[in-house]
Amino acid sequence: MTRRAFVAAALAALALAGCKTGERLTRELLRSTPQGRKLLPQFDRYAKVAHVLRRYHDDGVLDENAALDILREAGVIPRRGPRITRAGGRPPAGPKPFPVPKYQGGWRWPLEAGVVSSEFGARWGKNHHGMDIAADMKAPIYAAAPGKVLYSGDQVSGYGNLVVLRHDAKTTTFYGHNALNKVKTGDAVSAGQVVALLGSTGRSTGPHIHFEYREADKPLNPRTRLPKSGF
Repeated sequence: MTRRAFVAAALAALALAGCKTGERLTRELLRSTPQGRKLLPQFDRYAKVAHVLRRYHDDGVLDENAALDILREAGVIPRRGPRITRAGGRPPAGPKPFPVPKYQGGWRWPLEAGVVSSEFGARWGKNHHGMDIAADMKAPIYAAAPGKVLYSGDQVSGYGNLVVLRHDAKTTTFYGHNALNKVKTGDAVSAGQVVALLGSTGRSTGPHIHFEYREADKPLNPRTRLPKSGF
C-alpha cells in the first residue's frame, strides 16, 4: 500500500470513529473554565486528523528554484546569470532603484480555523520553508495582507495549485496545495479576500495549506508576522 493510500485509509477510519474531516472548526480552540483551559470537542477530534498528517506527511520536496524564479521574474530578487564587467573590473550600472514603501499594515491568518500539522523549520533533515495547516477540504483561503497576485497556477513542482502574493517590493506570501485558485496573475487583492480553496494538490497527503512568508528570497517563520492565535 502506498503512503497516500495508507493515509486515505487512516483518515477514513478516523471519520468512521466519529472524527469528521469535513467538520467546521471554530477559531476559538481553547476555552477558560473554573478547572483551567479546556480544549473544545471539535479541536480534540480534528487534532486526530492533524496527527495522521504529521506522521505521514509529504517529504517536503517542493521546487525551491522554481519558486524563486517567480520572484526573479517579478524583480523581487535579482535575476540569475553572469555579470559582465567593464575594463577595470566594475560591472555596468544597472537601473536606479526607486523607493517602494514597506508594507506596515496588519497581517491575518490565511484560514478561519485549522490545526498546524507542520511548523516552519527543520523537518526530516530538510528545511520546511513554510507552515502547514490542516483544515476542511475547500475551506476558503484568505490573503494574509493586501497585495498583487504574482503567480496563480500549477507549474511549480510539489506546490500543486499555488498562489503567490506580493505585498511590497520584497515581501511575498505563498499559498500552496489548493483545490482551486480563485484569483489570476495580476489581480489586486485586499486583506481577507478569498484567493483559493483549500485542497491536497501537488506533493500532499491530506487537506492542508502550505503557507510561506518571504522577505526577498529568504523564507521566515510566518508566526513572526501573524497575530498570536490558537492555531
